[in-house]
Amino acid sequence: NYDPMAMSDAERYELNERIRQNPKGFVHVDIRAGGPGGDLAIKGGIKLRSMLQMLGFLAQGIRQVPEFDVSPDPRTGKVEQGPRSTMAIKVTADDPRNGPPSINYDGRHFAVNDTPWDRATFQMLNVLFQTTVGQIENVGVPITISK
Repeated sequence: NYDPMAMSDAERYELNERIRQNPKGFVHVDIRAGGPGGDLAIKGGIKLRSMLQMLGFLAQGIRQVPEFDVSPDPRTGKVEQGPRSTMAIKVTADDPRNGPPSINYDGRHFAVNDTPWDRATFQMLNVLFQTTVGQIENVGVPITISK
């Protein structure tokens, strides 16, 4: 929530050293009070997960471990959108012909809930999926699987 280029060279060097200490597969997080996001400062790292782990997390929220509403922390400032779930998935017995695209699995139809929040979350998952796909190296016979 700040511009690292506005920092002094020494501050930027220190920030780069902290980032370098993160293990592989982690993204450094440094949110400072007073900037976008309110007055709640957060420092740490986020472990990147595989697409399968992210989908598993969402699938658990359908029945096994449903998400619940959490009140906003007053230090984060005003929140425009604060839905109860990360991404709502509609599960129906009938094919929702006029709704968003769905997939039939085990006799039920699964579709992303048709709200701006859920569509944006689905798009973010797509971006994360694209980042998990790396270059294939040292393969005798390359195989391409379309997404």
